[in-house]
Amino acid sequence: MRAWKVVVLLNLALVVGVGWGYVFWGLKVARLDRELALARAVASSGVEREWVVAGVVRAILPELDVLVITHGEITGLMAPMTMGFRTASPKIHEGISIGDEVRFTLRGVPPNVAVTAIEKTK
Repeated sequence: MRAWKVVVLLNLALVVGVGWGYVFWGLKVARLDRELALARAVASSGVEREWVVAGVVRAILPELDVLVITHGEITGLMAPMTMGFRTASPKIHEGISIGDEVRFTLRGVPPNVAVTAIEKTK
């Protein structure tokens, strides 16, 4: 009779654990779906937008007109990360060096955005 009670308790624990996991997983999926819908709405809106963002210059590729910047969250566009951004003009990266802390302006229709202005913060 004792073995039967152990089996029932283990099955009950398994059901409760899987149930809670499923609930929390479902909530996370729902949140990710909302964020994806928002990102798609922003991208498909076709409206030019502008963001001012802080970051650190990691690389300058003047032959490609690209700046690689580690940046904070860009509200409504992307999470914090390190990535390359096109520059609107070859002159934008003049006066900026690798490792500089900067504040830069992104402008465009997502996902086609470009750095239109940049300035050192320190």
